[in-house]
Amino acid sequence: MSYKETLNKGLKREFEFTIESSILNKGVEDKVSEVRKTIKMDGFRPGKVPNNIIMQKHGEAINAEVLSQLINQNVAKIIDEKKLRPVSQPKVDLKNEKDDKPDVDKLFTLSFEIFPEIKIADFSKIEIKSKKVKLGKAEIDKRMDLIASSNKTYKEQPDNYKSKNEDSVMLDYEGTIDGKNFDGGKAENQTIVIGDNRYLKDLEEGLVGVKKGDVKKVKVKFPADYSAKELQNADAVFECNVKKISSPQETKVDDAFAKSVGASDLKDLRAKIEEQMSNEYSDLSKNMNKRELFEKLTASHSFDLPEDLVETEFKNLQENYFNSQNPVSEEHKKEIKDRKLSTENEKKLKKDATERIHLGLILQEVGKVNEITVTPEEMNKALFDYASNFKGQEQKVIDYYRNNKEAAMQLQAPLYENKIVDFILSKVKLKEEEQDLDSFIKSYNNVKETKSPTKKKKTAKKKVAKKKAK
Repeated sequence: MSYKETLNKGLKREFEFTIESSILNKGVEDKVSEVRKTIKMDGFRPGKVPNNIIMQKHGEAINAEVLSQLINQNVAKIIDEKKLRPVSQPKVDLKNEKDDKPDVDKLFTLSFEIFPEIKIADFSKIEIKSKKVKLGKAEIDKRMDLIASSNKTYKEQPDNYKSKNEDSVMLDYEGTIDGKNFDGGKAENQTIVIGDNRYLKDLEEGLVGVKKGDVKKVKVKFPADYSAKELQNADAVFECNVKKISSPQETKVDDAFAKSVGASDLKDLRAKIEEQMSNEYSDLSKNMNKRELFEKLTASHSFDLPEDLVETEFKNLQENYFNSQNPVSEEHKKEIKDRKLSTENEKKLKKDATERIHLGLILQEVGKVNEITVTPEEMNKALFDYASNFKGQEQKVIDYYRNNKEAAMQLQAPLYENKIVDFILSKVKLKEEEQDLDSFIKSYNNVKETKSPTKKKKTAKKKVAKKKAK
């Protein structure tokens, strides 16, 4: 085989190589001889089928197989001799396709991009401000109160009691639009907590003031963003048959309550909550460390990026954007419909793709240089942990990943990244800073505290997804 380099610019490399017709023909002859030993054909004894008959029936497949093997051998030889690291599958094209004859040498072009040379930064010179939460008694008490409020008990009220906000109403209901029933509009023995925002607002508010045994028709306006498109902005009437009304009882946080939620006593519950909260905020702290580390790794490494990798990543991000099931704006909806990005979003996604590839190559180089790998034991643990989320289907999930290499790689990728990140974090300077919980949450959300001592803060209401009436 002969070859020559035709392009060496930046990360791009191109070569021309020749596969002599004599070598290809010899390979085909050898393959025919190999096939003859096993091929069966009427009218011929095993091993005695003539070459021309074999070529008539299998010549195209044999030629393709032999040529593919020779191409792979040539590509591997060029890459090995030139000591190159392609970032993706090299592209091979037949250059003299018009002269594709048995007695004519085949001339191919080989093109690919190589990994850039990355000089790994001195991690000991990178400083990360690691924020830790200082948990006080008040924070633990708040969490205990939250648990208590989410485990409310209700006491049934007498028949003449009129419902009010926060009461639980058990009822049968049937909704109609223009006198006609609709999917999801009927239910029996349904429990609705008034003001809980889990059902349609008009329906919940319409249940204020009802008594057991009441039959009330409640007018409901479906919101414009309702999940079922056919019901958006629709005017409906729900006929409600009230069966029972119960009121929330104050939950006393004591040993009995602690036992009801799985602790041995109140002291044990407090210790469990403190441990749980410490673990939660420790994980958030690690995420912040990781986020800051990525920013500093990006800033401290500069090198050329493989254009093909960036373009592939951009196309993946674009495809995900177009396939979004929850468009965030009218512009997004239009982009999905037209399958065309706005100029602004195209720039943003290209920037995101560039940053992802840049960071990914840094992490990959760190992993390669330091021989970081995911062990079979770590992979098995991750697989069993993941499978445990599918009760009753664990073995099927495990078998799927063990028999699907691509799926297994997707499971392995975050493990590998986390090992690399942990390795780097063990080398950098971690400057710990203790914060109260409120300051920590603001840091996590990248919110700078506004200096306004006289302005009262409004309590943000937590949005709860409305359930479909059914």
